[in-house]
Amino acid sequence: AKSAFVLNAMRSFRVLRIARVLRMARLPMFTELVMMLDGAMGGLRALLWSQTLIALYLYIVALVFRELVGAKTLADEAQYFQSLPEALFTSFRCLVASECTDADGRPIFLHLAKVHGWYTGAIYCVACVLITFGLFNVIVAIFVENTVAAAKHNTHRIKQLRLLDTERFQRKALELVDVVVRFAASCPAGGGRVPLTSMNYEDVKSLSITPQILETLLVQPEFREILRDMDIPDEEQIDLFDTLDTDGGGTVDLEELIQTIWKLRGDARRSDMVAVGLMVRNLQLSMHQLEASMTQLQNR
Repeated sequence: AKSAFVLNAMRSFRVLRIARVLRMARLPMFTELVMMLDGAMGGLRALLWSQTLIALYLYIVALVFRELVGAKTLADEAQYFQSLPEALFTSFRCLVASECTDADGRPIFLHLAKVHGWYTGAIYCVACVLITFGLFNVIVAIFVENTVAAAKHNTHRIKQLRLLDTERFQRKALELVDVVVRFAASCPAGGGRVPLTSMNYEDVKSLSITPQILETLLVQPEFREILRDMDIPDEEQIDLFDTLDTDGGGTVDLEELIQTIWKLRGDARRSDMVAVGLMVRNLQLSMHQLEASMTQLQNR
């Protein structure tokens, strides 16, 4: 009973170690490794089908040499083609593994060409060209394409999950507001974070951000890092105030800041462009109606 308890404890300890390793894989330093593993798993199906295609090609080549060489003579140079399995293995050695010699180190197909004629060497050359420049290149291209596509799909899926995580956005928004309040209220940066609970809600809500304050914030590494965590890349942070100041008032409150950052997250979607087009069309209709109303008033 004691040994069984020790064995169960050791198993639990191994599970904890595996969980710790998996938790470490989430660190930024392991991002490339995780992407490579995801890409390799995504290209696994293409790799299996490529092996099937190579096996079919080798089967055809082995069948040809079995009928041309192995079935006609029992000479030493033809002993590797006496049966179909032997011919298949010899074809794999010569065409895939590039190890095409007999037990004495002599080239197999060189002796076959001398004994059975030039056509055996010609068939071998054609088979080598087809599998090297044709089949292998196609397989590598498809495998690389599937691997890259799988890695991109996994990255896109992780990004979508991050964009849908409202709790994470709320947490980052609070950190962003904390930084903005500290700088806007001229709090000492070295004194640590200023708790938002110690400030009046109305004062925080009515806080206005000027272009000068935003330029100062964009220089701060903490502010820029929070924006990156909220999926606002560095190129979107250029001329950010013009994007935030939607009403052209020259100042931005915290509500406009958070709402605009929420809309800036992620890549541009088709729905965004369609929404802009519909808004422009609605604005055109309103302008036409206003123009018609002004024309009627002038005619009166």
